[in-house]
Amino acid sequence: MVDNRRQIFGQVFTPPALAELTLSVAGVSAGMRVLDPACGDGEFLARANSRGAQAVGFEIDPEIARLARARVPEATVRCADFTARSALPRFDAVVGNPPYVRGHRVSEAMRQNLATTLAKDFPGAPAKVLARVCRGDLAAGFFARALAAVRPGGTVALVVSSALLDADYAAALWTLCARVGRIEAIIDAPRERWFAGAAVNAVVMVARRVTGDDDVAIARLSVPTRRAATVVTGIDTLAQVADIRTAPARFPARWGALVRAPAVWLQLERAAAGALCPLGDIAEVRRGLTTGANDLFYVSQKEAARLAIEAEALVPVLRAPRSGAAAIRVDAGALTDMAIVCPSARARAGAFPRAAAYFAGHAQRAQAPTLRNRDPWWAMTGRPARVFLTKAYAQRFVQRLAESPMVCDQRFYAVWPRANGDSDEAEILAAILNSTFTSLAIESVGRASMGEGALEISVGDAAALPVIDPRRLSRRDRDKILGALRALWQRPIGPLVAEAEKTDRTALDLAVARAHPDLGQLLGEAREALVAHVSARHARATAHRADADKR
Repeated sequence: MVDNRRQIFGQVFTPPALAELTLSVAGVSAGMRVLDPACGDGEFLARANSRGAQAVGFEIDPEIARLARARVPEATVRCADFTARSALPRFDAVVGNPPYVRGHRVSEAMRQNLATTLAKDFPGAPAKVLARVCRGDLAAGFFARALAAVRPGGTVALVVSSALLDADYAAALWTLCARVGRIEAIIDAPRERWFAGAAVNAVVMVARRVTGDDDVAIARLSVPTRRAATVVTGIDTLAQVADIRTAPARFPARWGALVRAPAVWLQLERAAAGALCPLGDIAEVRRGLTTGANDLFYVSQKEAARLAIEAEALVPVLRAPRSGAAAIRVDAGALTDMAIVCPSARARAGAFPRAAAYFAGHAQRAQAPTLRNRDPWWAMTGRPARVFLTKAYAQRFVQRLAESPMVCDQRFYAVWPRANGDSDEAEILAAILNSTFTSLAIESVGRASMGEGALEISVGDAAALPVIDPRRLSRRDRDKILGALRALWQRPIGPLVAEAEKTDRTALDLAVARAHPDLGQLLGEAREALVAHVSARHARATAHRADADKR
């Protein structure tokens, strides 16, 4: 029942030290009117009450609301949905740990309630912005509503998933919030897990209902949260227990990277800024195939031959990160599967009769939501490429280079160099993408919002990824890079800890570093930081799995 409630209501109860820290950065003190919009068992209410505040809580679950009332009889606990209550009185502070419910799990009724209340909370806000927030994690809507519920000058401090920093709906959320206030601080604990039983990486977001464009303080705790909770008395005291970075308030897309990135990445960005450029500046990046039915569109070479499907409709497909023995170089002949790629116009014109006959035998699949809007339903377009950027990472970082063009599954991004003058452009780009510098960039800007330890980059992240600019390289530099790449591209690439000790890997990094003299000087520190970050993610994954096994 507990797990079912967690899935339905997003219930993740807050550790006492984290609640105390959150109340402190919100400045909660005697006489203040404080709201917890999803109070759970009353942890925040009890601590606010102990500070002499007048505490009010909302809780959608009747059973949990009864527990909160029993625990904090002095508080006012309303069994109601915060997203559906408009015309709230103004509070001095809103604190708490709102529900963690991903957008696709939010009920339509709750989504409609949220849309109605946000439209009232933010009159004049663009409909597209409101709709985007409502389609995001439920906590995004809670955060916006919380900021609307405080008085001018009031503070919001909520424990939320770090996904709110850079998920697809993040830009809309912070655009909406900027209409009435601004983010003051983001607090992270990079060395510990606040929620042992939940697959989420959390931060404390602090906002104030004031105008202005001051920088955002990014506070990475350098001491355990229980220690920080005894020292911090407000945002201005965070420097006593945390490393403080500043982020521009106008560029929320930068916040996530500044929360996650190791210090050496920021140093590298500053020292070698002229050597870096967004990947999208030098290459076109697109998501791999989303077939809607892999079991139909991916067939073995043997099965394709048996079906006699037209050769021009069959393209080798890179399906999984370990395909081709996890080496950088991929030989099409070593792949077991082919993708059936039939562009819509040609499929309608009858150019693929054998493929059409094959799919006709599976006509019952035509009405699947992922297929029914295609014309015909089995049409699919795929543009072959040679360079592929992996979408998700555990402990292994390997970017693939195909010997000949092929397509890839949506677990990769296909990358086409924009400079076509040199025949080796794809190889140069693959070398740069496989360098430690690019791996550190991915680790720094990638999204690790879920607690299982995996890191993922979106297609937008991939296009914005800072990489060594190959346009700065001399012919001699390029020759050294190509030689270093070819020396290691056929062997399997191992986990980062093992790769860091290999001389051929070091040779590639040093060859790439020739783009800027400072890069080579930072290589050792960059490698150590990368291994440490990846190891920490792996440790979180191990801890989460252990917690899950106990449950």
